[in-house]
Amino acid sequence: MKGQPGPVPTLLRPILDTYMDSAVALVGCNSRGLGRYSCELDVLVVTGERRPATSIRIGDSFVDLTFATERDVLKPANPERAMSIATAKPVRDTSLILSTGSAANSAVFSESSKKASANRLASALKVLGRAEISLSKKDAVDADFWLLAATYEFAYALLLSMESLPSPSHLLAQLRGTSKANSGGFEGVSIGAGLDAAGRAGCGARLEGVTVLHDLLGAGSVSKTESEWVPVRTEILSAKAQELVTRVELAECYCFLGQELVDGIMSLLRRHPKHTLTSLTAGKDRLLGERLVRQLGLVRDGNSVRTGIGIVKEQVSSLARRE
Repeated sequence: MKGQPGPVPTLLRPILDTYMDSAVALVGCNSRGLGRYSCELDVLVVTGERRPATSIRIGDSFVDLTFATERDVLKPANPERAMSIATAKPVRDTSLILSTGSAANSAVFSESSKKASANRLASALKVLGRAEISLSKKDAVDADFWLLAATYEFAYALLLSMESLPSPSHLLAQLRGTSKANSGGFEGVSIGAGLDAAGRAGCGARLEGVTVLHDLLGAGSVSKTESEWVPVRTEILSAKAQELVTRVELAECYCFLGQELVDGIMSLLRRHPKHTLTSLTAGKDRLLGERLVRQLGLVRDGNSVRTGIGIVKEQVSSLARRE
């Protein structure tokens, strides 16, 4: 993927023209100076109604679009959204809604970060419980998946506790920046996310597997609250993964793709609430094959998963005590 050429307002002209009466802002890693060559632009559009997020292509560049109402901008229900709006860079703000929202959310930034971290920690603990239940049933694949999901919740909680908004494709770099004060946390993420498998072959296989997941999700229906799984998302994913491999940031690549597989499988499970990951890979109507599960890297045995659960749980408890 090519970088974002020219001024942002010029690049985003099709969006500005489509949403002529809306305030528009740059959010995400590009608004905070973290963007790589392959990073898409994250754009917030203030509209009169809530809409699912989506991804589009404009020329050689990609854009992730999210939407919010004026009420959401001024007083977000989600503390992570509040932090994002506080760091937003307005592109068009004739009504000053974004400037007002940014100032209001900046004033409570520390409070929002604490709430966001606490929410992620609670989620991590809950998901670790699911991993333990799966392990007790000898469902190693399910247990591996839930351990992976819990690890990302913990990683996000750790960064949020230090008032840092997590960026999925920069996650390890962000965590390394905190490793002096939280060496145990970084080690916990490395073990919980199975980063020992982060080689070129592992990244390539996981990318192929996540691409299949995207195809499955794109073929399904989309609710009014669920993000659209459009083909452009796969192009963005591939561009990021390929750049990380080119930079020989293999652990970062494998970690980023791990978050993508968690998001993808969680979406599948929401669409099939009576199923587990294991049941989605079994029977004549199965959605996922064993080969796909291997490509995704969900291959740790029970002992490895048990060890990982213990290490991540210890780090979750340690962070909770510091909160």
